[in-house]
Amino acid sequence: MMTKHITIAGKPLSRFYKLPFEKGSRVLRLAVLDQIAIGLHSTFSVGKKTEPLAIQSLSFDQGLLIVNIKLEGEEARVYIGVEYDCLLVSCSVDTDETYLGRYAYLTLRAMMRSGYCDFKEYYWPACFALGNKRSGYVDVVKKPGGFTITLKKKFSGLFRPGDDLPDVTERVVVPLERLSGKHAMARLAPVSIGYCFANTDLQHFHSNHYPFLIPYVFAATAYLKTVKSFKRFGFNTNDVEGISLSPQQEELNGICFAMKPLAAIRFSAYAALPEAVAEISRINEANQLEIFKLWNKALPLLVQQPFTHYLYTYGMRNVAGKPVRKDMKLAFFSMDIPVLSFVLRDKGGYFELQLRLKVKGKLLKLSSDSIGLFLVCDRVKTYLWYLLEAEMDYKLVWFFSRVNFRVQVPKGYYKEFFEGFVEGIERWYEVKRG
Repeated sequence: MMTKHITIAGKPLSRFYKLPFEKGSRVLRLAVLDQIAIGLHSTFSVGKKTEPLAIQSLSFDQGLLIVNIKLEGEEARVYIGVEYDCLLVSCSVDTDETYLGRYAYLTLRAMMRSGYCDFKEYYWPACFALGNKRSGYVDVVKKPGGFTITLKKKFSGLFRPGDDLPDVTERVVVPLERLSGKHAMARLAPVSIGYCFANTDLQHFHSNHYPFLIPYVFAATAYLKTVKSFKRFGFNTNDVEGISLSPQQEELNGICFAMKPLAAIRFSAYAALPEAVAEISRINEANQLEIFKLWNKALPLLVQQPFTHYLYTYGMRNVAGKPVRKDMKLAFFSMDIPVLSFVLRDKGGYFELQLRLKVKGKLLKLSSDSIGLFLVCDRVKTYLWYLLEAEMDYKLVWFFSRVNFRVQVPKGYYKEFFEGFVEGIERWYEVKRG
């Protein structure tokens, strides 16, 4: 809780009026603004047609958004500070902690063309030291009509209070089935079956899917050593009819056919009700975990297959018909299990938490391109894939892969908002401190 002696970019807190955000966000709704203003004012119209206010310019100084305005020939400056759960607003003319002035109200109202305004882009707590024009964490670049705020390259993983973190309450290992003894391999033939690891970027494209396996039919070269041409993907038993299959391939096909219906990620309709959004999220989470379990069943069978490939699909809509030869890359799979560990470093004004992955004690060199949600590979040996051991493992790897495998946390809010996350990780993984 902030106290009276605190200043915001040199201005006393007593000069700022506090407005509540929508829970779990940096969003202020027009309905909330109007409700508060109605309770404070009878001197000017609230909720009526907006008065002719002109925003002259925007700037960002020491973490404070400064809006220069003009109203009925008079000029004023409105100051906006974005906190964890509230918006602070002040003005060069009026407004204090008990009074939301006309200029401040109309400025905020002008920013809410869609009935709300998300102030997340101005939310940079503890990133500006008082009196310093520049931030050690972000760059503020002026441009015509305003400015842009971008993270400095070394802080691509900067954590802010309220940002999502993976759940680290319980790590449940999904058992990996291991085959014992010798198993009959399928007899190689001019036309045979192979298996493709279909992967894509989960953050882009509207036909996203979770990583899954799909059989393909191919024609082999004369000595049955390599693929001469790809014939088709296999979506059901009819697509592989007439191909000589081993019992293991019969079983693996069944697993593949079970994966594909679960792989497509569902999306909520525009303006869907919160209950509908929550239901879609629940279905996606359940399907994701079920596919992960199917991968654990498939892996021992997959490592025995003589023909396996990798395909970056750019979305489920491209997994159809005949595989494109130039896109099908050789791939291999290992039964070795990657082990997660972390390094927490004190960097002076902030802490940095780094994720590491080892296989048989050897460190993997990671990149965002070497992640397939449930599977990982070394950025040099991109053809060799390893399956992660637990749901928590893959969710942590996915989270860290989006921030170059390092998260930075300013000390100003580390203890309150991030220390519990580190303590949760320490229950399940090694955390070295340096």
